[in-house]
Amino acid sequence: MDFQEHANQHHQIREALVAAVNERRAVDPAVLRSDRVCPIGCWIHGDGARLWAGNHAFLGLLENHRAFHQQAGLVADQINRGQWAEAQRSLRSGSPFAMALADLAAALRRMRATAGTLAA
Repeated sequence: MDFQEHANQHHQIREALVAAVNERRAVDPAVLRSDRVCPIGCWIHGDGARLWAGNHAFLGLLENHRAFHQQAGLVADQINRGQWAEAQRSLRSGSPFAMALADLAAALRRMRATAGTLAA
């Protein structure tokens, strides 16, 4: 499992939201809101849950991943309502979305360290 690659994929979600704001185009909030659609979400709710249930790093990843996607869905809603300035603010540093992305990246690092420790 390449946890760094999954962190990069979630940063790309931010970039896609920024592009949607800049291009004034709609996005799919249901896909962005779901924490089960992206590759790490499929793993979390599938093999990850079977292998890591009860592990603190895994549970933190589960919660941070869910929180990130909820924030992404909220930004998508703003975009689709044409609330461009609000969406831009929601994507800036210090916003709940930005904090959720940072928390997710940290959770992915913790999970990578935990998986590496137990595999050794």
